[in-house]
Amino acid sequence: MLIITKSLSWFMESVQLQDKIDSRLEMLLNLFEKEVKPYDRLSSIFFLLTPVGVILSTLSPVPIMLYVFHINPFAAMVSGGIVFWIIGGIVATLVVTRVAILFFDYRKHQISKLKYKPLTGVCMCDLSQLRSHLSKMEKTNFPAERLKHKRLVDYYRERIGWNGERLNSGRLAQDLL
Repeated sequence: MLIITKSLSWFMESVQLQDKIDSRLEMLLNLFEKEVKPYDRLSSIFFLLTPVGVILSTLSPVPIMLYVFHINPFAAMVSGGIVFWIIGGIVATLVVTRVAILFFDYRKHQISKLKYKPLTGVCMCDLSQLRSHLSKMEKTNFPAERLKHKRLVDYYRERIGWNGERLNSGRLAQDLL
């Protein structure tokens, strides 16, 4: 078992050395990530607001009915239309937060398409994911996790349209300057 693990580890190190992104392309990717950082931050805030909004829309009618209307909230939920109010609040929270997240993702793709794709020829969002998985593949010590990240790297390389030669030779980045 130890021999198989060591040979697999050696194989993954050799795979790891083959997948590098050119330094000029890294520079453009850093500029892109710096430019879309506010959209990522807002997207993560709305992602965290989703469960908070669902919990608040579920639990907020209880104290309102108890202290404002002075009725038993649980009896009103069963006999009245309060259940529809709760379900509507949950659905509204999910829709509003999802639309906001999709809008921020759309804005990131617009920045990528208008500013960086004419220079690089690829979507910078996909290139960012590729770099993320390359760095995760380098950092991990477990062969199974490296294989997982290798599959994701292959997926993003295929999605971008790069074969191994184009990624290693840096022809794309040389065309930029």
